[in-house]
This record gives sequence, C-alpha cells and structure tokens, in this order.
Amino acid sequence: MNRQTFATAVVLALTACGNYSTEDLRFLAAVPSRDELQVELPAATATATSAASAVSACAGGTADTWLWAKPTSDHLNATVDVLVGHVDFIRSHEPSWRQADARGWGPFPDARHPGRELRVIMVRTFPAGQDGAPEFAYRVDARVAGSATWTPVLAGTFHGASARSGAGELRLDFDALWSLAMADADAPRGVLVAQYDRTTTPVTVSLVLDRDGYGLQRFGYRFAGYEDRSGAFDYAFRNAAGDLLTVQAGFDAAGGGRAQVAFQAAGGASGGFRQCWDPAACLVYVDDPASYSCGAAPCSFGAMTACPAVPAPPF
Repeated sequence: MNRQTFATAVVLALTACGNYSTEDLRFLAAVPSRDELQVELPAATATATSAASAVSACAGGTADTWLWAKPTSDHLNATVDVLVGHVDFIRSHEPSWRQADARGWGPFPDARHPGRELRVIMVRTFPAGQDGAPEFAYRVDARVAGSATWTPVLAGTFHGASARSGAGELRLDFDALWSLAMADADAPRGVLVAQYDRTTTPVTVSLVLDRDGYGLQRFGYRFAGYEDRSGAFDYAFRNAAGDLLTVQAGFDAAGGGRAQVAFQAAGGASGGFRQCWDPAACLVYVDDPASYSCGAAPCSFGAMTACPAVPAPPF
C-alpha cells in the first residue's frame, strides 16, 4: 500500500462507523467519492459568471457561451452527488459478509425511500496476477422491502489501489429506479454512465446522459483537469431562445480560453463559430461567419494571436 492509498484508508477508517479490517478498507477505497468525479473550473470562471457589472464593460462583448460552463458544471456535480449517493452509504456500514476476494453489504433500509431496501456486492480480481493491480466490480441492488426480487440499479468497475489514483466506470439505471419508485422527481429516464481516470495527468471525467435531466441536455460531457487548474471541457446547453449549443472549450489557469461551438437553432438553422476570451470573460477574438453569436452582423473581430494558450484536449 503506497502512502497515498494508506492516507485514503485512514480517512475512511476515521470517518466511517464500524470496525474495518485493512482488507475491508481496500474494498472501500475502490468506491469513488464525489471529489473523484467533480468538474473543477478555474475560480475566475465563477467570478466572471457572477460579476455581471464587470463583464458588461467588455469592449468586444462577453463570452456568453463560456459563462454557461459554470452553471453546467454545477449541474454535473449535483448529478455526481446523486450517482455517488447510491453507493456511498456502504461507508457507514460494516460488510455484512466477507470472503477472501468479495464483500457484501445489506440488505439495509433505504433512508431516502421508505419501504425500499439496498444491498451491495463487490468482487476483486487480479488480472495481472497477485502482484499486479487489482480490479473491482460492484453492483447495487434495490427491492421493495420483503420482496424476493432484487433489481440492479447501479454497476461499477474500478482498476487500481485507490479511487483517488485509479480509473473506473459507474452506470446508473434510471429506468430501474423509476420502476421501484426511487427516482427523484427531476430524474431522467435511461442510463447515466460516468467514467473517470486519475492514473495520469490530466485527470479526466466523462458523464453521458442518454436523456435530458437534472438541468442537463442529453450529451457526452467531458472534462480534463491539470494540476494548475487549466484544462478542457466539452459541454452542451440550451439558451433562452431554445437553441442547443455544444461547446469544445479549453481554458488556462486564470480562466481565459478558447472554444469551438456548434449551434442548432430552435428554428432549424445550424452552424458554428469560434471564440476566445480573457480571464474576465471578455471576448478577444471571434470567428463567426453566420454572425449568430452577437445578434447583429458582423460578429467576427480580432486576431487569433490574442487567444490565450490552452492545453490540447486529451479526448
């Protein structure tokens, strides 16, 4: 166990209830926390989003498309809370049974949904041999209390010693939750798939919704974050006019960046444009042949030499 993994285990041991063995902690370390799946934009992005009076003074206009990044990331992070919440309860319960390479929790009453029960089953394998990195597969099942039938609602896989330095995937089945009357009122139908990789730099997170929900559009959201808080973010949103915009953005640590944007107007028109902005979300370059982004032609101005340097997206 390396130093980082040991620190994770200690935190889990101190914050969870019950008596865990070292092996129990290895299983718990395979379950991601909210931090492992968060989308983290530069602090300046939040400041620019909220400081309407400041950005209104931008000579070339504001990067309205980029200002949608913060509320979109907030919705994504709230969705992560929902996702992780379906497995996070095991941190407050000792395993109900143990085998050499397996653990089980439950059944336990679901605190948020009276009359429903949950259980978790987790299995560990060593594809590269006992000296190699372990792989974990786990499943969360739910049922009406007392029923003989369990329904899988979440499945996850993980490779590595700790979620903080490994890679994994989670699949949440909203249709199963709806069938058990366990879905939030604003939950979508379909499936949410989340993937994360913290084994390399940058760390990456992707969340794919196959239906609209939780304030998000159906889309494959992707985020890459470097230690200096620069990175890349692919996202989608629908503006006040009902147009759908999909954005491939790169940003520096200060919050300046550049983006390639595609739009599908509610009236049927489609096209694309490019923008760059400074840390205050002021536009410094626009290439918009259709003059869609500003509402009054011409929208294009500036030179690409004014664009901040941003890391290439690893997607």
